Amino acid sequence: MMSFSEAVECATDLASRATDGGQEDWHAGAAKLEILDGRAWLLLDHAARSPTYASGNPISGVRGWLGPNADEPTGFVAVVTSLHADGRIRERATRILATKRTGIAVAALAVRLLDHVPEVRAAAWASLKPNLDADTGPRVLDIVLSSRCRYHAASALRDVEEALTADLGIAGVVQAFVTSSMRDVRRWAFELGHQQNLLTADQLVKTARSDPDQWLRRNCADWLMSIGDPSHIRQLLKANSVEGRIVALTRIPDDQLSDEQLRILLTDSSHRVRDHARWRANRRGFDVIGYYRSQLKASSVTPRVQTACLDGIALLGDESDLTCCIEHLGHPNARVRASAVNAVLGRTSGDTAIALLTPVLLDPSPRVSARASRALARLGVPPSVADEAWRSERAATRRAAWQLARASGGWHRVEADLRAAGDADSHLASFGRAGISNWLAVSAANTWARLPREQRNRIADLLTTTSINPEQARTVAFHARIEWPTASAPATR
Repeated sequence: MMSFSEAVECATDLASRATDGGQEDWHAGAAKLEILDGRAWLLLDHAARSPTYASGNPISGVRGWLGPNADEPTGFVAVVTSLHADGRIRERATRILATKRTGIAVAALAVRLLDHVPEVRAAAWASLKPNLDADTGPRVLDIVLSSRCRYHAASALRDVEEALTADLGIAGVVQAFVTSSMRDVRRWAFELGHQQNLLTADQLVKTARSDPDQWLRRNCADWLMSIGDPSHIRQLLKANSVEGRIVALTRIPDDQLSDEQLRILLTDSSHRVRDHARWRANRRGFDVIGYYRSQLKASSVTPRVQTACLDGIALLGDESDLTCCIEHLGHPNARVRASAVNAVLGRTSGDTAIALLTPVLLDPSPRVSARASRALARLGVPPSVADEAWRSERAATRRAAWQLARASGGWHRVEADLRAAGDADSHLASFGRAGISNWLAVSAANTWARLPREQRNRIADLLTTTSINPEQARTVAFHARIEWPTASAPATR
């Protein structure tokens, strides 16, 4: 994705190629423009006429523009000229582009449909309209749709839509553009097809089940509710997308949803689907917690189902489920152990939960140790609980210790960040340095907690071994009231 500074740099380079270059520069510049999407074209257009302190507007002035090279075959020079700061020059370049059939010429004319000068917009539409068809339409729509917040975008989109439907018909436009590789164009085509009732139920089912675009999956599932029959809606229960399964689960009638389908959805891989399934099951009078307990006792249950059942027990279970949750803390699968941590936290509290979850900080799985760290932080344990984890050889375990120790806030946060900043793992050390920088910028002046002597000594030792810069170390020492060597004064004449 192009940034504004990159767009300014690109506009400056294109202006140099257009005014001072030759055939090789023009072809290279055209190739550079060919790969831009709609948003990048609009950003380049804005950058071309935005003044900079160094060189003013990147594409401006009178020398070198509209000369004999403006009509060169690639259309590159005319495209760059159409980005000029002077509206009169943009209008003349737009008329030259009418004779070019290249992709960059079509894109440049689409950009000029949004121009603030009426004469330039009129010239751009007169040049673009005869060449607007199924091949050029997606590129034009991609630019116009990317500019929906601009003042003239609505009228430009209306003109383009009317021209395309007059040439191809509404059904032809939808059929041609629903398979476009450009995301905004494809969404626009689907919306148009929905408004005109041109999308079939099978097409909506296919899109809602497996399309890579989340927006299309969700909306096609919603649209299917108005035109699809129960057989189509039931197909969404097995959709790859979470959105499709949720729509089907919330909209399908009770007499069309069997108990077996509901059981499958109660152990779905998505917690959002499971939440909706529990709501349907409770409304039906289904024993949800009993089903979860029976599944955990079965020997042939997969780890995914066990994970879902433990999450359900964490929400709906009682003290009688604690033994089962403890047993799953030693499960071979890391995802099951992580869910067991939540289940233990949901079914007990206080010293019992702390005693059960503290050893889990040393779990070999980063997922499980991090989950245990968050659970212990919620229980309000002191940072000393993480001491053994700090001594671990696994970087992930030390990171869990850092998360737990800094959760206590105040000077414990500073000590944990300093300890992490000196860690042998570069990733954890970067987190520690970032934490110290953030504390100095935001929280140092507000840390009023009394600093015990033992902790002050530990922080003083860490300041001599950590990887933060000397100025930060001196500032931390000042806030902690630690004596620190003063910087040597500069030599005076």
